[in-house]
Amino acid sequence: MEKRNLILLSILVVAICVLVILFWMAQTETDNGVIPWIDDNDEPDIERTEWAFEITQVDDINEDGYDGDGVVIGIVDSGIDITHPDLDHINISAWMDYVNGRPEPYDDNGHGTHIAGIIAANGEIEGIAPKVKMVVVKAISASGSGSGSDVASGIDFCVENGADVICLSLGGRARFLNLGDETATACEDAIDQGVFVVAAAGNDGEDPNDNDVASPATVDEVIAVGAIDENKHIASFSSKGDNDGILPIAIDDRRDPDKKPELVAPGVEIVSTWTNGEYVIASGTSQATAFVAGGIVLLLDAHPESQREGGGGGSSSTITHFKEVFMDTAEKCPGQDTPHDDHYGYGLINVENAEGAL
Repeated sequence: MEKRNLILLSILVVAICVLVILFWMAQTETDNGVIPWIDDNDEPDIERTEWAFEITQVDDINEDGYDGDGVVIGIVDSGIDITHPDLDHINISAWMDYVNGRPEPYDDNGHGTHIAGIIAANGEIEGIAPKVKMVVVKAISASGSGSGSDVASGIDFCVENGADVICLSLGGRARFLNLGDETATACEDAIDQGVFVVAAAGNDGEDPNDNDVASPATVDEVIAVGAIDENKHIASFSSKGDNDGILPIAIDDRRDPDKKPELVAPGVEIVSTWTNGEYVIASGTSQATAFVAGGIVLLLDAHPESQREGGGGGSSSTITHFKEVFMDTAEKCPGQDTPHDDHYGYGLINVENAEGAL
């Protein structure tokens, strides 16, 4: 009788554990829509957000002659308005529209144009890498939503068309261990081929129930980016990482240099291009993601051997090396815990310091 009770108790414990895991998975399923992170926006005076370029040392590496020439970046977003006078110079090597199937680049939302301007504008305002070549994918609709399968297809399209870096200023709720997450799988496949994937940490920092960054920033080798303001303080909306594991056995524990987020960058009141020739101030981890993705473009310009076409590129080991450099060279922000902070990551990306350490 005692043996039977022990068996029944063991079965009950296993059943409870399974139910807990299934409940967790149900609570963390990825939304059908993938929403770009963006705060309220206002039309500004036409003037670049200089402090953002200064604290990331983008200005310094630009002065060294690096402007993204020879590097390819993929942007999976709401599209791009190439009629904007600051963007009409961009060399778009490939375009795909998974939302409406239109053959020519456009943007009926504005978010993608804002991100593209931070990276490559050249006119009234100047971006980080104005000579970079772009692969642009529209996977986000006019309303700011999109499917995970379209984003995943967009990532694959960027890889197929030679992207060295992919900028994902978007995200959705993370699944348990990224199980069944098409976008996460596409990111892993891209990284295996030596493509840098940079993704927004998310704008759920003020949600008391939030305990992790968004997907696909949750993928280990993806570089998750949080947002800071002009004073290098974390933005209140910037999502934090859950790096201690979700179960007592720490099944989801992360290891250096893959703790989340990895980096922070300017993401508060950033001026950039918008549709219909306009300029807009916007805030979010989206904008911070563009600064990190653009910074990596400059580093690949300075170190072409690390590009996919270069002698050392084309493998995930190159990405791991870059991440270790970021971990060592990122600037520590006020109040940041070291070596890693669940809000600030390893710190503020410092492009010139990273260039010298590569």
